[in-house]
Amino acid sequence: MPAFEAAYAENISNNSNYKDNQILVKFKKNPQKIFDSFLNNFARSYNLGYQSDKNIVENAKKGYFLFTSSDNSSVRDSIKKIEKDSRVKDAQPNYLFLPAKKSKSSQDKYFNREWWIYNNGTIGTAGSDIYLLNVWQQEQKTWPGVAVGLVDTGVNTKHSDLKNNLVAGYDFVHGKRKGMKDKDGHGTFIAGLIASKVSNKKGIAGLSRLNRIKVMPLKFDFSTDQAITALAYAQAKGIRIINASWGTDQFDQALYDAISAFPGIVVAAAGNEGQEHNDTNHFYPCDFGLPNVICAGSSDENDRLADYSDYGPTVDLLAPGGSEGAPLISLGVRTNSYDEEIGTSFSAGLVSGAAALVLSANPSLSNQQMIDLILDNARIKGELTGKVATGGILNIKGAVNREIITSARH
Repeated sequence: MPAFEAAYAENISNNSNYKDNQILVKFKKNPQKIFDSFLNNFARSYNLGYQSDKNIVENAKKGYFLFTSSDNSSVRDSIKKIEKDSRVKDAQPNYLFLPAKKSKSSQDKYFNREWWIYNNGTIGTAGSDIYLLNVWQQEQKTWPGVAVGLVDTGVNTKHSDLKNNLVAGYDFVHGKRKGMKDKDGHGTFIAGLIASKVSNKKGIAGLSRLNRIKVMPLKFDFSTDQAITALAYAQAKGIRIINASWGTDQFDQALYDAISAFPGIVVAAAGNEGQEHNDTNHFYPCDFGLPNVICAGSSDENDRLADYSDYGPTVDLLAPGGSEGAPLISLGVRTNSYDEEIGTSFSAGLVSGAAALVLSANPSLSNQQMIDLILDNARIKGELTGKVATGGILNIKGAVNREIITSARH
């Protein structure tokens, strides 16, 4: 399969929603009882291609099998025929997702610019942050380490501000465990916000003073098949928190099924169109409405809804995402470099990291308890009522200390 850059530049521009000539099929039959002979016969009956040794969706055991169209029929036309087959439960394109980032600018590496960790009013409004320093005062070495599964463009694993806070992941684009690279920078930037080393006298600070939060990089090509395979991999490795800073305006049944079955939480980005999610405007997986999904929009340095951030009833809360005048600062793809970005991708990253810190402080929490603590402790801002479900902004202190504050979602 093509690397992310090719998929993004070629496939999304030519066909804005899905990979050319690829179809995902779910059968009514138990997937554990589906063998190559059945799949090969099915493929021949619709003039499709099927290769068991390359079908990573099958290996994920999620029930969706990847076929390729071998004639000139369009993907949509092929799906219409396949859906009429009595053996088929669901058929869909192999959708492509867009990363929810907004912009990139210059390098920097000063902690005093990290206003989202502690805002003293030098940048924006005092107190417009995630209340993290309060947690740093009580963090203990006895708190267990928690890893966030970062399904994204990969990670710069050699960055000195991050390399010691990574756990082994997988590169699904190239099919390997080692030698992962991130040419785009989206994943590296998010990983830095979550897990950059604290108090190493350089760079920026992540969310854990004692480096209890780690990142598992799961590099994918922003397609459905690799997304659900990454979820299966994370599940097998015991990961309970997934960061999904990307999405599509197309409802994706295969992704819905995979997230619904994931025994943990998925933090999704709201999107950067500055629009309300409603009957006509959607961004999935944010809008799936699943109980294990938290959807994050962006706040700026003044505790306001960022002008680019999507909002609406499916967006649970805001977290700092930056503004043109006060972007977020994190790791770059060049050796030990730092970049600036804004976007709901990075708000989701902060919420994912917050969930990991909550779980580290309270390791016996269920998934629902984790979610409730994050959402019920959002800092309520009157102007956000009706804009996001909680009416508030991420408050790590309240969530870690289990200080239930009644939010607008009740």
